[in-house]
Amino acid sequence: MSDFLSNFSGDNYEKTRQQKNEQREKLSKKESTKKMKTEKPLLNQNDSFSSNEVHSNVVPGPKNSPDNVPKSPETRTQPEKSEELIYTKKRIKKKKTEPKKEIVTVEPITATRNQSKNPEEVIETDPTYKKKKIRKYTLIALISILSVSLLYFGYYQLTHVEVPNFEGKELAEVREWTSENGVKLQVEQKYDFDKAANAVIHQNVKNKKIKKGKELVVDASLGPDPDEGIALADFKSMKIKDAKSWISEKKAENLAIIEEYSDKVPAGDYIKFEITNKDVKAENYKRKDKAKVYFSKGKEVFEKDISVPDFTGKAKDEVTEWAKKNDITLKVDEADSDKIENGKVISQNIGKDTKVAKKDSMAITVSTGKAMIVPDFSQFTSEEADAKANGLQVQVKQVFSDDVPYGRFISQSVEIGKKYTEKDEKPVIQVVYSFGKPYMKDLRDNTLEGDLQKIFYDEYQSKGANITYQVYYVDSTVTKGTVVNMSQYNEFLPTNSVVQIGISKGNLKPDDTKSTAKED
Repeated sequence: MSDFLSNFSGDNYEKTRQQKNEQREKLSKKESTKKMKTEKPLLNQNDSFSSNEVHSNVVPGPKNSPDNVPKSPETRTQPEKSEELIYTKKRIKKKKTEPKKEIVTVEPITATRNQSKNPEEVIETDPTYKKKKIRKYTLIALISILSVSLLYFGYYQLTHVEVPNFEGKELAEVREWTSENGVKLQVEQKYDFDKAANAVIHQNVKNKKIKKGKELVVDASLGPDPDEGIALADFKSMKIKDAKSWISEKKAENLAIIEEYSDKVPAGDYIKFEITNKDVKAENYKRKDKAKVYFSKGKEVFEKDISVPDFTGKAKDEVTEWAKKNDITLKVDEADSDKIENGKVISQNIGKDTKVAKKDSMAITVSTGKAMIVPDFSQFTSEEADAKANGLQVQVKQVFSDDVPYGRFISQSVEIGKKYTEKDEKPVIQVVYSFGKPYMKDLRDNTLEGDLQKIFYDEYQSKGANITYQVYYVDSTVTKGTVVNMSQYNEFLPTNSVVQIGISKGNLKPDDTKSTAKED
């Protein structure tokens, strides 16, 4: 490494430089001798051909060619049309007997003798060289400028995007565009009566390029001011189309028009007006307040396209479900039936496969099962009454009667022919038969005063005879408290009778009785 660096210091550097130059000259000489051996020397037009320079087997170009005619010194200095004249070798096929010759044609060249140390070197000068060089550098410059322009244009196209005109369009469309194109969005919202909510009012860049990552500022509408007061129209005098026009004109979007069917109000006419918030009055109504105005759609008419099945013998629940599904008004009547069991359809007022429409009415009769009919108990005796009751509960009772003979029917608590079904609550039927007139037995000497209440209640009062008694006390030798006298006994009495009964005091002896009898 130190030997190598020493070549570049002081005298060594000059020596090294001279050696390099000598080597270059040797190499250039070798190359020139090689060229002289392989090619003929280039001649200027001022030079003449010599026998020493041209080989014996080389013949100059066509003798009569005007190009070979010697020219004056003035013309020799400037080649025609600034073209080069060079010597080229052309090989011409000869006969086998003739020796091969090389034909050299002379073309115009511009050559100058090398003024360097080596006289054998020839320097060729191309007069179009400068133009070619200028053309070359011009072309390189144009290509460079074009490349830079294309690169800048591509970069600009990649980093910039043209902003469309969004005014009057939905804000969502702007958001979507900015998201797709990498542009920031700043939204400023304000109330605007003329612009719908979320519509773009203004934008700071429109139909121009904007760099990606920059901010696009848009003003978006919030629609009309909701706190603005609105004087309500007289909807009663309006048709529905007029009300819709008024709502659109005032932009009262919270005032809804409701259409409903009505059998009384003609189609398109006003029905009623309601404000949802009861605290808000019509006088202080604002755009933000919710309200409803009702208009008639007229009478609803449906197409008769519903086929009625045969429900006879079907369960009532099945008919009810079908009617609800098809919006049919169902009326249900009930009747007893000896054939159709309880809860199933006996008949219907609309026949099978008849077409009906929604809201039509249909009536069916549903069975309550076999009915229990209250019989006429006057046709039976008291002993037969319970057996002839048709499953009903019967309570048979006999009472005294002044008019109805013994054993005959007097009354029944439930009317004859009344029907009771399985679902009905059934009463106990009271059936009354007659005991005839009450008969008063002889109660003397064997009945005590204390037994009279029971006897009169059990024997008479409990059986419908209002027979009562009155007691009085008499002197008697019979045991005290014994019945000794009766005003009526062993005979039929009216049902409303009073019997006088004498009760013994038991205060006399048998002798006293005899003396009393003698005195009498």
